[in-house]
Amino acid sequence: MNIIEDEYYKIIELYPNAIFEKNCITQVKIPLKDKFFLEIDFKNYPKRPIVNLISKNGRIYRKVDKSIPLLNRWGKKHPPFIVDLINEILTFINNLESKSIKIKRKLLNGLFSLCKNQHPREILGLLRIVNGIAIEYILPPGAITSNTSGSLIPSRLGLDLTLKGSVHSHPSGNPTPSLIDINNVFRTKQFNFIIAYPYNQSSIKCFNNKGREIEFRIQD
Repeated sequence: MNIIEDEYYKIIELYPNAIFEKNCITQVKIPLKDKFFLEIDFKNYPKRPIVNLISKNGRIYRKVDKSIPLLNRWGKKHPPFIVDLINEILTFINNLESKSIKIKRKLLNGLFSLCKNQHPREILGLLRIVNGIAIEYILPPGAITSNTSGSLIPSRLGLDLTLKGSVHSHPSGNPTPSLIDINNVFRTKQFNFIIAYPYNQSSIKCFNNKGREIEFRIQD
């Protein structure tokens, strides 16, 4: 048994759901959530393998090379096992998912329509988030908006632990948060969406409470 065959048998033992492309033992896909796959090509092992996250239709969703320590310090003389690499990548993905957010497509389309109807005034509201999914827009009492800004009155919101997100529009067309956004609207919320003009999927971004951009996915 050569070194590549040895890696292959380790993979099928620990990951029985692994899929091997065209009966090639060096091209493996591990099914993930939401119709995504972890794809690893280790035909040149012990050289560094090629790793991608891909969608069901083959589109590369995210390259993970720079985020995985085993890949960054890969050495041909003492390479890690492929199964150890898979385990580290899956751990990274699980941690990433805990910091990401999904939003219902129906809700998002409704927000686009609301932004267009209110333009050039901003919209401002909260998002109800259940199990990591934004499912409902809430217009809080006392919210104030204008053509350039919006503000909330925290004391009028009450205690609702599901209101973990915020959303507001930027009629200017720039989806970057201002210092006012970060110090006011973002401050107490985990996920903060900005929808910029022209209010479509290419003009929306999500940020954490520090103003750092985070990933989001649209769920049907």
